Amino acid sequence: MHGAIGFTTDVGLGSEFWVELPVAGNVASPAEASHVVEPSPRVAAPRQHTVVYVEDNPSNIAFMRGVVEDLDTIQLLTAATGEFGLEVIRAHHPDAVIVDINLPGISGFEVLRRLRDSPETRGIPVIALSASAPPSDAKRAGQAGFYRYLTKPVKVDDLVRVLEQLLDKP
Repeated sequence: MHGAIGFTTDVGLGSEFWVELPVAGNVASPAEASHVVEPSPRVAAPRQHTVVYVEDNPSNIAFMRGVVEDLDTIQLLTAATGEFGLEVIRAHHPDAVIVDINLPGISGFEVLRRLRDSPETRGIPVIALSASAPPSDAKRAGQAGFYRYLTKPVKVDDLVRVLEQLLDKP
């Protein structure tokens, strides 16, 4: 249905769940909907790259889904915590990871460290995404081994350019 589901959890406080579904224009009755419909080129396009986005803010996840929706060759998987992100990364072996630096639980720096410590994930490029913009933070991220350091609010053109450079490598 081309929607999204997500959640965030604060230990001791509770969980927030969200569901996104596109608004339908002309909704057909069940009898009318029984005919075969050709898939749109976007739906039919094969996904050639997998990217995992580790982010705890549902609106940032929705924003990223919107950006990636226009990049036909990327399948986006999301995780709301660093710990869950590591599980998703290990299970799917993505072509790239985008990680928020300030996550609940372990930080984006710790996610990167754990990925680099494992032979199975050490070669996956990781893009840092943070609301913190001082040059010293970008320098620290570069020294830690992030592929790139982007700041929020993310500039779509910059993000797309980085993903294209990274994923279009032979």
